Amino acid sequence: MFALLTRGIPSLKKHRYLKEKYQNSSDGYESLLLEDLNSEDGKPKPPDVHIRMPRIVNTCPPGSSSLRLALVVLSIGAASHFLLFLDSVVDNLLPAAMPFFLSVYETKENANHAWEMLVSSRIYGLAIGCFIAVLLSHRHGRKLPVVVGTILDVIGVILTLLITYVPHGVTVATIGRLINGIGQGMVQTAGSVMLSELPPLNKRGTVLATLTMWACMGELGGMTISLDDFFGTPELWQWAMGFPLLVLLPALYIICHAPESPRYLFLENRENEARKAMSYYQSPADCKQSIEEILIEKQYTLQMVKEKIDENGNSSKKEKDTLWNTIIERLKDGKFTRALLIALFVQTFVHLDDWLWISYSTQIFENFGLSSGKAQTASLIMSLPQAVISVALLGCFDNFDRRTLLIVPTILSVIFGFLAIVFSSPGLSSLVPLFVIIPILATFDLSVAAISGESAYAIVPELFLANDKVLGSAIVGIVQNGFGGVLTNCLLTALTNHGISNVLVPFVAMNTIYAAVTYKWLPETNGKTPQEISRHFSPEFPGTDFYLYVKHKCSNIAAYLTAKPVLLNVISFIVQLVGCIFLLDFGVSIFKKIGA
Repeated sequence: MFALLTRGIPSLKKHRYLKEKYQNSSDGYESLLLEDLNSEDGKPKPPDVHIRMPRIVNTCPPGSSSLRLALVVLSIGAASHFLLFLDSVVDNLLPAAMPFFLSVYETKENANHAWEMLVSSRIYGLAIGCFIAVLLSHRHGRKLPVVVGTILDVIGVILTLLITYVPHGVTVATIGRLINGIGQGMVQTAGSVMLSELPPLNKRGTVLATLTMWACMGELGGMTISLDDFFGTPELWQWAMGFPLLVLLPALYIICHAPESPRYLFLENRENEARKAMSYYQSPADCKQSIEEILIEKQYTLQMVKEKIDENGNSSKKEKDTLWNTIIERLKDGKFTRALLIALFVQTFVHLDDWLWISYSTQIFENFGLSSGKAQTASLIMSLPQAVISVALLGCFDNFDRRTLLIVPTILSVIFGFLAIVFSSPGLSSLVPLFVIIPILATFDLSVAAISGESAYAIVPELFLANDKVLGSAIVGIVQNGFGGVLTNCLLTALTNHGISNVLVPFVAMNTIYAAVTYKWLPETNGKTPQEISRHFSPEFPGTDFYLYVKHKCSNIAAYLTAKPVLLNVISFIVQLVGCIFLLDFGVSIFKKIGA
């Protein structure tokens, strides 16, 4: 810059800084005074140019950016996926809580229905929370939904603790779990988007994989704390549901003091705040690369937005920028809709066996002959390899393709589920003790689920552009948790009435379809920028080609029949004859019923 200025002033030979005048200046600037000393009388001329050059100030806060990023990442995971603790803990607490529920509802059937509602209410809350996250993120960014959701997590856990201490305690606890689910849904939606935007590209997969690590740790913690040796007794069982408070409160403090997502700030044209936030989360070298990537993505997004211009060259009047209009507009875009359909399939149906083993493994093991205490211990042991694998995989997650980590474990899950069906069938159940083989197969099943789960949770936010991440993740979360709520609400009754072998059949079939569909249509996302992934999807609305093909064929058939009136009359006669026979048969059936 100085060389350019020098070339613009040919007579300039020397320059000097007037430091004396600005020694006490505290505004972060220094003045550069350019003077010409080559005058005829040898005296310096008055200054020709004054330039105020900004001093480059290091805006990076003290401490390690990696440590700050790790604390925020772990806090978001603790306020979202770690709360699967509350799902696994209710599985193990059922035997200890049943005496209390029987004292309230008198019959075991009513007590089971109340317990199912208590369990599933949190899942329905997750769906509601995902929608609320969209409402807040549309106007207020990523951080606010995460903070509000974490506060709701805390409130929900506190209400759940009151289950045995207040009148209508089961209703209060059910509402508490609903509120807790809403909070987790908000953090899960906005938080997963925030996690995809905080780290540099080469660490994005590992950061997103921490969500599954937290989920596995939550499942393991819930099964551990609910053992008879801890809180799994009729006197203390309700306190087991309050353990997440020990993690939520520090997480809330860290999240409140963390800055907003730098990518969101850049897209909102708040560049100064964005650069400060970027220096909080990333090293200077990573900051430069990430800012270049964000600016390229921003330019790519702007190119996709085309304003309608009338014949006078004026921009057409825009509709009011409401959330509903935004959703409708995005759904019209084939790139977004195609990515959304794939994301819905990938996350909703990833390893469906999780819903079964996490929520009702203790009950299943008891049905196969284990005592209550041994069933709880078996559930705990079942979760140990899953937690170890999820933590170990973080060290090498970005070294593997996302598709490989998703498809291969799903195929292994199909094999383990098929073996469980075979061994639990009436013909083979007498050869091998089911209380031995089923826990072993469930352990293998959950172990591969840790791998496929980490990949699925990393893939879904990566499929969308920055402006679409919250909306896409929220829709996926709503569908996934709504589906999971219906599933968990029916599973206990299905297991009681039909047994594990029959219940596993649709799970194995769906996992087989899942592996085939993801292999065919899911793009690889590891190491790719959002705009690179977006180019994989066609801008045409899904199904357009099929609709045009069917329309073309129908037009050809209609033209062919129109050209051959005799054939058209024959077809019409056959259709009328079939209709008359159907009506005659229907009339005879009604006559017989009236006569009877």
